Amino acid sequence: MIYLDSFSGPASDLKPSQRHPHAVLRVLAKHPRLSTWDMSEHAWLRGCIKGLERSKQIISTPEPYPWHRWELTDAGRQALEQAR
Repeated sequence: MIYLDSFSGPASDLKPSQRHPHAVLRVLAKHPRLSTWDMSEHAWLRGCIKGLERSKQIISTPEPYPWHRWELTDAGRQALEQAR
C-alpha cells in the first residue's frame, strides 16, 4: 500500500489575491498546520505568519517535524469575529 502526503497545509494554497494575514488567519482557524517546506518556499506566507505572531493573533505550539502549528489567541479569534 502506498501513502502520499504532500506535506503542505491549506494556507500555502491561497490564491495570490488572498495572500494576506487575515486570509491566513482564517485558514489557520480550521487547519493550523503548515510544513517546514511551506514556510521555506513561500516568503509571503512567512511574512503573514510573522505579522500575525507580532500582533499576538497566533502562537506557535509544538508539533513533530516537518510540521509547524499555530493556534489562534483570543485576539486572533476576535479579529475573525469582527471581520464577519
